[in-house]
Amino acid sequence: MLAMDTTPDPTPLSHDPAPVRSQSDLLRLWQALMGELGFTRTSTWVLHIGDDDRPTRRLLEIDDCAGEPVRDDLDSLTTMLLRVGGTPPGRWVFLRSRPGRHGPDDIDRAWARELGRACRRAGVASDVVHLATDQRLVPLPADDLPATGLPASA
Repeated sequence: MLAMDTTPDPTPLSHDPAPVRSQSDLLRLWQALMGELGFTRTSTWVLHIGDDDRPTRRLLEIDDCAGEPVRDDLDSLTTMLLRVGGTPPGRWVFLRSRPGRHGPDDIDRAWARELGRACRRAGVASDVVHLATDQRLVPLPADDLPATGLPASA
């Protein structure tokens, strides 16, 4: 089961954040939020981008994301996003952070693919998932991801 960090505003956003209208804008936003790279655990970060393309203060860190994603857990996540944000215009964006120097691996790709699928099942708008490691922060584009599915629980 995914564990959520309930710390209020774990990474405060500026009062007037720049709009996120392109992949480059989203990459810059994640770079600003993550700061200096280097991680001691694996997490999934979730941020709401409002209908004005500006990040809202709804930033969550989800712990315990080191293994394969579990469909039921991701469906619970999207249900929670709908509960927290209602069905607001805008979209949710995700970043997977983990220790290590290697580039995207099969588990990173599985998280990106399955987060996208969970959002589609729930009718939650989302964007390209990003990966932050100890050395780099990169997008995980959907067209690079294998199309295999996950079992209902892993």
